[in-house]
Amino acid sequence: MADKADFLFFEDIIKQQFEGVYQNRYNQLREWSSMQSLIVVSTIDEHYDVLINQKDLNDAESLAELHALVIQKMT
Repeated sequence: MADKADFLFFEDIIKQQFEGVYQNRYNQLREWSSMQSLIVVSTIDEHYDVLINQKDLNDAESLAELHALVIQKMT
């Protein structure tokens, strides 16, 4: 099970991919685009060696849910 430090690291690497305002519901940001989706998927793959598909990305309603999915796929 992931601890708070794991989530804070995850949150930080995702935050770094956004310019300007960031929020927990990352996919509801005004600047969210298909390119941003690819960047987030690539960032997760780079740091966790986990591939997230578009459905997974769309289904996660918050960064915490996305993090939980990444941790689940790692096991």
